[in-house]
Amino acid sequence: MRELGTPAKLIVSSTPELAEQVEKEARERIGPKRGASNLYRKPVYALPPDLLAGIESSPAEVLRELGMATTFVTASPFADIARHWAHVRYCATLRSNRKRVLALTQAGSDIVHHHKVAQSEQLGVGLALVVAKRILERKYPGWLFSSVDVDVALAAGFVEGLGLIRQKSRATMRPDYFLIGRRAGSSNSGCKVYVLECKGTHGNSYHSRKQLATASLQVGCIEVGSKTLPSLMVASRLSTAGVSIDVLDPPGDDELWAGSSDEMDSLLAEDPGPQQWNSGKPTFEQFHARQRELLGFETHETSAAELRAVRTAYEESQDELPVIFQVPENGKKWLFRVLARSAAHSVLRFAGDNTAASQFTSPRTADLQRLPMEEPAPDWHSFTVSAESSFDSHRFVGVKYSMPLPNGAALEVFRGVEKGMYENLREGKVGAYLRRAQGLRDVWGRVASGASASRSNQAVSVGSDGTGVRIRVV
Repeated sequence: MRELGTPAKLIVSSTPELAEQVEKEARERIGPKRGASNLYRKPVYALPPDLLAGIESSPAEVLRELGMATTFVTASPFADIARHWAHVRYCATLRSNRKRVLALTQAGSDIVHHHKVAQSEQLGVGLALVVAKRILERKYPGWLFSSVDVDVALAAGFVEGLGLIRQKSRATMRPDYFLIGRRAGSSNSGCKVYVLECKGTHGNSYHSRKQLATASLQVGCIEVGSKTLPSLMVASRLSTAGVSIDVLDPPGDDELWAGSSDEMDSLLAEDPGPQQWNSGKPTFEQFHARQRELLGFETHETSAAELRAVRTAYEESQDELPVIFQVPENGKKWLFRVLARSAAHSVLRFAGDNTAASQFTSPRTADLQRLPMEEPAPDWHSFTVSAESSFDSHRFVGVKYSMPLPNGAALEVFRGVEKGMYENLREGKVGAYLRRAQGLRDVWGRVASGASASRSNQAVSVGSDGTGVRIRVV
């Protein structure tokens, strides 16, 4: 428990040399044997060093982010137990080593290959979310960033023609998460959106560069208007010597919506409804625009010979090009509503309140969960918060689980949301929820890092979104 709650340094790297190595790896993939899909990737750049300096995290925070990110919209009485599993499966996997660097434990390292693949993928998600949120909340002070699963947000309720999540050919070229940034001031509010691709490996830096080259294609497969969204690509290398994290920053347009706080609540009060926008292979115009971006020719006029060469490359790569999902320019407000409602839904589900979360459920998702008319609705449809707990004098509401340990003690996990923020969301007041988050962020800074869990029998983590986890032995 002491190791689980102890903050440690994260070794985060982002350099022009890394960006060039990833570009080189992506260029070498283009050819007769490897296809031409990487012709459509996004260029990658290093981040400013000041955004990366001094980032710390605790294993408990990584697990809280992982649990929040996997709070799927599932119609099952066992959904809460599945979310609980995200917090306990890897609770003995990370620790602070002698240099106060976050590292893989020996027990976490001593597993066979196919389990390492699952471990690196899951911990890679948690680590990437910790790092990406730190970076964006430093870059945009006063903004709150929440994760929304890309496939869940798009395929599980709102977009026609996207294809089922299980269709691998359509899913592999999408990024993992949207990071929706929101600000709610006294008079004005706003929304930004990034896409995030999370990678994880037990290998060396070569494996990390290969993963980032693939990520540069994935993050470019969602466009709003004629522009890509800004992105973060995060690759974590797990080792008992220390976790090393590489981050790159493909460009894009991040402004999604701006308006008053009252307008925000009004927009999010109603479901945005389904759309008829379809995914498909990029047109020649889209391909040409991406080539100019990739080669840095946005301000350079294309000659007739260059245009013919681009068209030839486009025609020869048709079978290899990825499927692109494009929201039209007038769909920005729609996308904001979809993502903000999905984020609110996840927070309430995280607290175990299926009833309150249903107000942010889309009609399409509700249809998928609807039972036959003659059958009564089961009790778990109306599950709500069932426990309260205090973290450093702050009240949290949520759910609590317990499992026996061999010595007669028990491992107890409490998962919930700060009470005031929960009540704001339960009443549909997203603007008030965001304003309370801004007010509390500095107050519970010690809790957020896990530093308040000084007792050896517990570990605590609280996020800037108000979600909190406490794991303890009782």
